[in-house]
Amino acid sequence: MKVHNKAIFMGENARAERNGGLQEESRGTQNGRRSVFAGDLSKNFDPVAQKRQDARKKVMKIVGDALGSDQKLTDELADARTRMEQSRKALGEANAEIKWAEDERAALRETYGVEPDSQQEQDLELLEKEHTARTFGGVTLTDEERERLEQIHQEGLTEYQQRSMELYEGEDYYKKQANEAKAQMKAAGGAASAIKSAMAKSQTMIKAQNTAEDIMDAAGREIMGMLVDEAKDHIDEEMEEKKEQALEKAEKEKEEEERLEKIREDKDEKEEFAEQVSDSTQLMTEADSAMEDVHRELKKVMDEMKLLEEDIKGAAVDASL
Repeated sequence: MKVHNKAIFMGENARAERNGGLQEESRGTQNGRRSVFAGDLSKNFDPVAQKRQDARKKVMKIVGDALGSDQKLTDELADARTRMEQSRKALGEANAEIKWAEDERAALRETYGVEPDSQQEQDLELLEKEHTARTFGGVTLTDEERERLEQIHQEGLTEYQQRSMELYEGEDYYKKQANEAKAQMKAAGGAASAIKSAMAKSQTMIKAQNTAEDIMDAAGREIMGMLVDEAKDHIDEEMEEKKEQALEKAEKEKEEEERLEKIREDKDEKEEFAEQVSDSTQLMTEADSAMEDVHRELKKVMDEMKLLEEDIKGAAVDASL
């Protein structure tokens, strides 16, 4: 790992903890050198891994909530579209029934030979208007129309008018269904539009992603700080270890120097003794030589004295004669 372009040795176990969660951290030796891991963490707890795990949990919750919110809107939109489709289908079915009734009334008009502009057909249309006003509302009859309707009811409906009105009144159920389907379609369409607008305005997932990125960035900065602290601890430990090693080396070198000094002192003593022995031998040799000279001188003197003695003895003999 590198922090500010500086390598940090964390060890295999520490890297495994960073990648896999919490794991026992250990120290070991390699090639006779003690490996120092970043951070003196407890065996079952890694604050960096814990910080990363906490950040992930927060991100997962935020994203999960955002997904839940978006999913709720998506489900509501899908439900609105389903209701719209169902209403459209119901409207189609109701319109089909209404068209069938209208076709039957047209066929009935042809069967009875009623002309579209005839009084009988005009009265039938007025009867339809009266029924619509009474059943659905929204239609207003004039005074003249009311007077004509009163005459029609007094005179009675023709067979054609009666049968045609039965078909027309039979359309009421399908007309109500069609109106209800239209209202539901309108409501579903409005709901779908509102949901789409809410989805566009909320941007829940985008906000969640931005928040998640902020959380991960903050966690990353905290983790970086923790790693820098671990690196500092590692450097301090390594420097302390090197200092201890240097002191041990200096102590060993001092002991070795003292040992060599003792050897040198012993050697000097031996050389001095040998020199003294050599001097004594020379003196003895010189003494022996001197003694030999003395002996030679003495012998010479003795020899001379012996000759003198002989001379003396000879002179004595000569005198006695």
